[in-house]
Amino acid sequence: MQAEKFSSYLLERFGIVLPADVELVGENSLRVMNKGLKGFATSTPKGIPASRMKGKFPKPTTAFVQVFGKLANKNVISVGEEDAMRYLAGEEFETGAGDVETGYVIVQHEGAVLGIGFYKEGRVENMLPKGRRIRKKN
Repeated sequence: MQAEKFSSYLLERFGIVLPADVELVGENSLRVMNKGLKGFATSTPKGIPASRMKGKFPKPTTAFVQVFGKLANKNVISVGEEDAMRYLAGEEFETGAGDVETGYVIVQHEGAVLGIGFYKEGRVENMLPKGRRIRKKN
């Protein structure tokens, strides 16, 4: 059931339709994997983390967004080099994004998906995990 809800959320929020050869598995935290991997036995979870519940809405993971975010056609914020560097350093930034609704957004630079943020009142709260951030040179 969680997989169906997350698929519906992806379509409604981002316009993302997952390819036919991938599948969402799990309950509270979902993983996405190629359907061809389903029969293989492994000692670790298959696929990549796709989402976790954070409050009322599922939060897509950075890994998921970096792989499938290019399929989005809604709630995507394209940033210039300066804001891309700020995002990658873990900072918030202001944006004049037009068609973006309050909530999770996909942040991209020159067509490359950087990750996910939370948009509210012209600001994007950074959701990039600390381990994936870059350090700015002084």
